[in-house]
Amino acid sequence: MTPEVPTKWGKEQRGWHLDKTVSISHLLTTLLIVISAITWAMGVDERISQTEITVKYLSVRQSESRQKVEDLRKEIKYDLRDISKKLDRLIEKQMK
Repeated sequence: MTPEVPTKWGKEQRGWHLDKTVSISHLLTTLLIVISAITWAMGVDERISQTEITVKYLSVRQSESRQKVEDLRKEIKYDLRDISKKLDRLIEKQMK
């Protein structure tokens, strides 16, 4: 069973062809695709903006945390020096 091309189309209509007319369904589909792409791009832009804000906030928090850690490190360093001096004095007293 082979499909037959209707004879009213003629021999030239059996293959590919281009038509100068544009159907309303093609226009609506293209418009819908364009609107969807724009909506998607706006959503991506909003997400990127939110991510930038979050990164800036986290960067500030990380800098603050680094400063706190550095301050604590210095404090511990001074405390250890103080303990070391006290130990040295105790050892000297016991050796005398």
